[in-house]
Amino acid sequence: MGTIEIDGATPKLTIGNATAEDALILFDGAAQDFYIGLDDSADDLIIGLGSAVGTTPAISINEDRDVTISDGAIDFDIASHDTSNGLKLGGTLVTATAAELNIMDGVTATAAEINLIDGGTARGTTSLADGDGILINDAGTMRMTNVTTVKTYMSTSLDGIDDQTSSNDDQLTITDTAVVINEDGDDVDFRIEGDDNDAVFSVDGGLNSGVGLVGIGSSPDLGVGLHIKTADSGASVAVDADELVLENSGQCGLTILAGTSSDSRINFGDSGTNDQGKVTYYHGSDHMRFDTSGSEKVRIDSSGNILIAKTSLSSGTVGMELRASGEFIVTRSGATPGDFNRLADDGNLVLLRQASSTEGIISVSGTTVSYGTFCGTHWSRLADNSKPTILRGTVLESIATMMDWYQAVADVAEVTESTGEGEKDVYVTPAHQVKESIALPDGKSVGDAVTFTSNEKEYTGVYVKEDNEQLPMCKVSDTEDSKAVYGVFMVWDDHDDGLDGDVNDMYVAALGAFVVRVHSGETVAIGDYLQSRGDGTAKVQADDILRASTIAKVTSTEKTITHADGSYCVPCTLHCG
Repeated sequence: MGTIEIDGATPKLTIGNATAEDALILFDGAAQDFYIGLDDSADDLIIGLGSAVGTTPAISINEDRDVTISDGAIDFDIASHDTSNGLKLGGTLVTATAAELNIMDGVTATAAEINLIDGGTARGTTSLADGDGILINDAGTMRMTNVTTVKTYMSTSLDGIDDQTSSNDDQLTITDTAVVINEDGDDVDFRIEGDDNDAVFSVDGGLNSGVGLVGIGSSPDLGVGLHIKTADSGASVAVDADELVLENSGQCGLTILAGTSSDSRINFGDSGTNDQGKVTYYHGSDHMRFDTSGSEKVRIDSSGNILIAKTSLSSGTVGMELRASGEFIVTRSGATPGDFNRLADDGNLVLLRQASSTEGIISVSGTTVSYGTFCGTHWSRLADNSKPTILRGTVLESIATMMDWYQAVADVAEVTESTGEGEKDVYVTPAHQVKESIALPDGKSVGDAVTFTSNEKEYTGVYVKEDNEQLPMCKVSDTEDSKAVYGVFMVWDDHDDGLDGDVNDMYVAALGAFVVRVHSGETVAIGDYLQSRGDGTAKVQADDILRASTIAKVTSTEKTITHADGSYCVPCTLHCG
């Protein structure tokens, strides 16, 4: 084809093949050239603007229908060839045939920011051998791709992640329903480390009788189970620091169940068959017990009673009881129930208090035991079982009738408790008797049946008369200079619990330090002996000979009590015993 050219100075129009690259040229002689041409050597259609024909920027379409828009080093390529399908934004590709999408900063592959690829050569250091992936590069370093490619790039650091395609040794398995470590049972440990502790939380993958080990604060080394450790002696944390703390804003607790049973237990000691220490709480019967060497040693029942070496309240069984009511009971069979041993020096063995004030003591000095503020008393009762007003210190005489007391007695058979968990959890309470003092009702005799309550339990037994070979009944002294003087009235026995409330016993002071009620017309001096005046009061004995009728010896003339009838009490030492 010929050339059509309109020329002059400028503008210029050329149509034809004036040069190898020109097809149509519009030229104004300055920088704003527009041209459409055909590159004979590359068979490319070129559309561009420039101060000279063929310079950039330009649009190039080649015979493979690839489109390139270029301005110097910045390219935009749309490739449609069979071996170069893809879209490229950025600089020159090293291997363009592998590119789907490249977003680059610069002209070299090492500056690539994002590559979406399909096969071929990766922009990192290792070839990708599996399907679609994402490759994020920064100066040639791989940042992300699919899971298998991550494994390839990170080599052995992620070996064992489950690819869900085989049953090979997978140490980490992630599925829609679970995250599993060490699924194939290898000896693989799991740890969470702190600044200076490589086992803040650790799981030992090695099996111990089929059970793994869990440790908090240290690697577990004490056998099967969870082990919580604080610092050892000499470390920065004190040896007695808390090892297990359960805390919340309100109540907190620990529940340990033995299988599906109703009891909870905490075991101490070895893990063998010795059961060196065991604490068991029984939910059903609502008591707690402490076991050693396979048998129960201490029990706290639902009422707050503490039982040692026994399982139920009963003064008829061997053991100790600290009752919720405040009583302390020690029972032994054929041996000393109590042992008070003061070492190294003299002093008190026992303090006896009333309303928090010490009223009596048992003390030792050298080889002598003394009983402080001692007053010997015995029980007695008026013959008609009445309870009249008797003034403190009144002189009493004994009568021939002996005291009688009755008890309700029930025989309790041997009791076996079992949790149903083996021989070690069987506990036996031996056969014993339960006794309670009780009044014998009218029409009832010894041997008759009776139902009674003891320690909140109901029993069925019989009436039994207590043995008594030394205590007679008494009366207010009505014989002057009586040799039958038994002592002086102290107080009525009101300690009864209601079972024998119809029995009106009294305490008669007969020996030791107490007071004696003296007639209003008598004047006493320290050292005087006293005898019965025959009206419940005392008089001064005519001589200083200790006689069978002597009641006491005056130790002070201070009147500690003055009664309405003018009689008065003075301190004495009693000599009726």
